[in-house]
Amino acid sequence: MKRLLSMLVAVALGGCFATVGEDGRMVGGEASFTMSLPAVLPPLIVVQPGVSVVRDMDDEVFYADGYYWARQDRRWFRSRDHRSGWARVEDRRVPPVIAQSPPGRYRHYRGDEHQRNDQEHGRHDGNRG
Repeated sequence: MKRLLSMLVAVALGGCFATVGEDGRMVGGEASFTMSLPAVLPPLIVVQPGVSVVRDMDDEVFYADGYYWARQDRRWFRSRDHRSGWARVEDRRVPPVIAQSPPGRYRHYRGDEHQRNDQEHGRHDGNRG
């Protein structure tokens, strides 16, 4: 919660944001979004073909199409380097498999152990093995 609050304050104090347009360029100002992630991330775990999540993180961080992706307050951000360069992305530019993921589904995700827990609670989506 403290991490989320610090991210929200950083965005609010920035007063403006960048959005990635159709051509992949940032438009609309400077990006002020930052993620408090370690310099060396835990391993990525494949959750769908072409989509991975960072293992056991407080915030969901996805990796797909050469970018890290994070959702904050129903808005999506991406960066090629998890340590910096986060820019807001229009919803239609987010890979559908990531955009359709229920918020929080991969928070503290640990792979097979987590999938077994999902099955036990009736939340396994049946499309994955």
